[in-house]
Amino acid sequence: MPTQAVLRWLDGRGWLVLSGSDQITTDVRGMALGRAAADGGGACLSLTGDPADADRLLDDIDDLGAPSTYIVDIYNDDDVTLQRRLEEASVIIITNGTSADQVRSALKGAAIDGIQAAYEHGAVVLAEGVCAVALGEWLMLPTDDIISGLEWLHGALIEVDTPDVALYARPLFLVQPSAIAVGIGGGSALVLGPDGQVETWGLGQVTIALGPTFTG
Repeated sequence: MPTQAVLRWLDGRGWLVLSGSDQITTDVRGMALGRAAADGGGACLSLTGDPADADRLLDDIDDLGAPSTYIVDIYNDDDVTLQRRLEEASVIIITNGTSADQVRSALKGAAIDGIQAAYEHGAVVLAEGVCAVALGEWLMLPTDDIISGLEWLHGALIEVDTPDVALYARPLFLVQPSAIAVGIGGGSALVLGPDGQVETWGLGQVTIALGPTFTG
């Protein structure tokens, strides 16, 4: 498990890019594509399921010069096809989620297995907006109920476009006082590499709040 300062994330040879608002993405997307290996295609997951959203995503990625990009339909592809198409990608872009809980439910199973296999073999995984939030160890629902996330960023709650992430995470810290909370602003990304690298891209608006008993 790569570790740097207070951050611990899923082991693999790839890069994990956690981006803020999926409405301000071009710079971060371009940097993610530039970090990806030359071989292999770009797999795009648009989680609204709306073909128009998928077409806009593909157009934007094509404009950035990405080779051989394609949409992966997680709602209609069978599990074998879904996992294979994701495993083959050198960069995977996950975007257009409606909520972190919806993203978690949509990705569970063959989709997250294929994404993880690609990441373990060196792919860049770019998760935007609430799709990034879903990769934390915990998610906080609008009711302040706390549920498990997909657990790529261990011991952490991720939130995007929130001015005060420490205040936002207070309900989590009450029940998980050793947790951390990571806030990522629009047009910014937290980038985690295979050998413990930690970078910020775009506007660089990334903040980390520590729970009251954090001892990492």
